[in-house]
Amino acid sequence: MRSAISILLFFFPIHFIFIKLKNLFYDNKLLRSAKINSTVISVGNISLGGSGKTPFTISLSNFLNKKGFSVGIVTRGYGRKNSSDDFLLDNHSWRECGDEALVIKNNISKSVPVYISKNKIYAAKELSKMGCDIIILDDAFQHRKIFRDIDIVLLSPDELMHKNQKTFPYGLLREPFSNIDRADLIISTKANLYNENNSAKSVLSLKTNFHDQLLCSIKNSKINIKEVSKMDGLLSICGIGKPESFHNSLKSLDIKPLKSLTFPDHHNFNKKDIDSLVRKIKKRGITAIICTEKDWVKLISFMDDIVIPIYAIRLNYSLNRDIEESILRLL
Repeated sequence: MRSAISILLFFFPIHFIFIKLKNLFYDNKLLRSAKINSTVISVGNISLGGSGKTPFTISLSNFLNKKGFSVGIVTRGYGRKNSSDDFLLDNHSWRECGDEALVIKNNISKSVPVYISKNKIYAAKELSKMGCDIIILDDAFQHRKIFRDIDIVLLSPDELMHKNQKTFPYGLLREPFSNIDRADLIISTKANLYNENNSAKSVLSLKTNFHDQLLCSIKNSKINIKEVSKMDGLLSICGIGKPESFHNSLKSLDIKPLKSLTFPDHHNFNKKDIDSLVRKIKKRGITAIICTEKDWVKLISFMDDIVIPIYAIRLNYSLNRDIEESILRLL
């Protein structure tokens, strides 16, 4: 179905007209954004995925929480069952809340509420009622129905190259690259994972760093990057927007998988996937799995079938001084 839509839009790109008209109406106040009784910060991008919104949302939340702000997060919970449900995240599984929502919850302060909803206005109002003075909207640059006090746009380094600045279906951008002009802050993420050295005026840079300790499926077991880098028979698994960033991460950490499997972004693993995976493990003599944190929260629910250890590299969720100071100036 998606491929048919892509082909149709390639020959008849009518969505360009809708994008242009929507932004024109909002820019000229013909459509008005709903205001919330809290400071709203949007974290978004202009690509179809892979710019690091979830890690940045976590980092921003932790930074503002430590500064004494009462922070709340709104996220859609992409890929979850019952996507029309609205709820405050508690002890939900990845199937109920989505993989990214669970990664967010696992890496922020327990005092920070996370609201799962497709309706960002409703969710933001609920968090405001709970006393949140700052609400972070995960993936909201295109969602102009809600007013934001600060608009942050994230770019991966490859998106700063002119050849990659084409709108879907001719490229991987959600809207024309020039639309980033409405952002208050533009940040190039994963700066150390790509060879491109393109810099643009007014674009801040954020490197990707990792914790030494990895996540491990074996209870009470610890393993670090150096130990994993010495292992043979590793299978890497990745289901994110830009898998090359994960592969580059492994390379930078000197982790060399025997085999790599790539799945679509937000892939919901099922029994058929796991049965196929187990066959590959036995055939290739795989001793352990290395994956992203987003994939890890899903794969560990199949631990009894997979049997071998499942490790995940952990991002060090922090901002640099330039970004922290820029955000505080905008508040």
